[in-house]
Amino acid sequence: MRIVIVDSEEKAREQLEKILQKAGPGYELAGTASDGKEGLELILRVCPDIVIMDIRLPKMSGLMMLRRLRAKGAACRVIVLTEEMDFERARQAIELQVDNYLLKPIKTGQVKKAVQTLGEKLENEQIILSAFAVENIFRSCMNGQLHPDGRFDSLMRRKYGFTLNEPVSVCTVWLGGNYTEQRNEVRRFIEKAAAEKRFSVCVLEVDVWRVLAAVVYRMENRDDALRYFKDHVVPALCGSFRGDIVCVWADVEDAAGLPDGLREIERLREWNLLFDRGELIRRKDVERLECVPVLYPAELEKQVRRAVMESQGEEIKKCYYRIYAMLRSRPYSPQAMKEFLIRFSLSALNAYKTHHEIDSELRIQRCMQEITAAMSWGQIRTAMEEFFSVLNFDAFTEAGDEKYSPLIRKAVELVRKYYDQGVTLEEIAARLFVSEEYLSSQFKKETGTGFAETVRNYRIERIKGLLVNTRLKLNQIAELTGYADPKYMSRVFKEEVGVLPTEYRKSVH
Repeated sequence: MRIVIVDSEEKAREQLEKILQKAGPGYELAGTASDGKEGLELILRVCPDIVIMDIRLPKMSGLMMLRRLRAKGAACRVIVLTEEMDFERARQAIELQVDNYLLKPIKTGQVKKAVQTLGEKLENEQIILSAFAVENIFRSCMNGQLHPDGRFDSLMRRKYGFTLNEPVSVCTVWLGGNYTEQRNEVRRFIEKAAAEKRFSVCVLEVDVWRVLAAVVYRMENRDDALRYFKDHVVPALCGSFRGDIVCVWADVEDAAGLPDGLREIERLREWNLLFDRGELIRRKDVERLECVPVLYPAELEKQVRRAVMESQGEEIKKCYYRIYAMLRSRPYSPQAMKEFLIRFSLSALNAYKTHHEIDSELRIQRCMQEITAAMSWGQIRTAMEEFFSVLNFDAFTEAGDEKYSPLIRKAVELVRKYYDQGVTLEEIAARLFVSEEYLSSQFKKETGTGFAETVRNYRIERIKGLLVNTRLKLNQIAELTGYADPKYMSRVFKEEVGVLPTEYRKSVH
């Protein structure tokens, strides 16, 4: 236990030193000072656990010295010595978190007991704090279970260099269905990206939401931290990991406000439907949107009803791509878009019911509920696939498929169904319970084209259609055709077609 003595009287300093020697072997004198200015410099330099100080000091009063120490974040325990009890000084001392107030002349027993009592408190606090890693502290704040007081903040500053009263921000990363598989890698990715920056990051798993919550703290400049996440961390994340990724940012005044920050993020997440993959969503960004009413496309509804009745899977896809292009063309509220999609899908369902029976109304309801709760277009796509699988027709079978073996016929159907999601040979083989090598050889043998080449051809044709028939941006087209990186999509497109996507679009229009 390191102790500093600040007293203008040499005899008092000597007496206090002797008392400390009797207090026990765990108490070490870290230094002495005879005035407030010297004491301030000494305490800031050696960072003692306990300070014993006179309130009347030359050059700088004891209370002024203590006030400056607290302003600089010094969390040391303090025993004040004074020749007379002054109510106003006592009140100021209490405000400055003084632990004990002893009258001079010094009484050995009183000082010894005061020092030992503080020593025991410090040891107990260290035991408590050692059980709280930063991760556990922030998790407790996030769950609303920790309400820190001034003493706990003093401990935090002494052990970790910050307090829970300081501003924090939180960036949640939602991974959807890939949460369990990707969370550890994404956590390491964020921690590595934030290393050696002018802020610290604590990444917590929030399993109930299937998100990682990166608490950003000890920030010199909050705007710098936000800018780094927006311009570097989030784009790099979305370029490195497949699947849905939704990143939302919220600022809170202190760690106790983390529950409010998470509630704000929960309200904002569905607005991801209006943002591109790789964008960091904030409340300010959402508030700037000027949403307009959705105009229902009656002609497109007729097309999808006809495609459903004629079991034309590719035509159904085209209708839904047109819907996607329409909904991304202007700022519509998430609720309005979801209500539109449900209405459109139920219209297709009614068309199907004119000639068929529905096996499971419950599955239909579940699909509609998934659309209502969706935060990404990937979730909506999955819900729509499930919806159409309930309508028991073979939407992805084409004339001529009967010449293939049952295995390859199913593989070809799966390629037609999932080519625009970047489906791989490994994934199809796993679905069909065969080895990749066997499926690859049989696929080439029966269709005359390799698996990867077939998928690529479908994707290229879809890109052409989206370039010609929509005004979607390249990153949106990449997302719809299974490419994580629009630059890579453009490179593949040029290799196959001979021109870049933008050049192809210009040549057609």
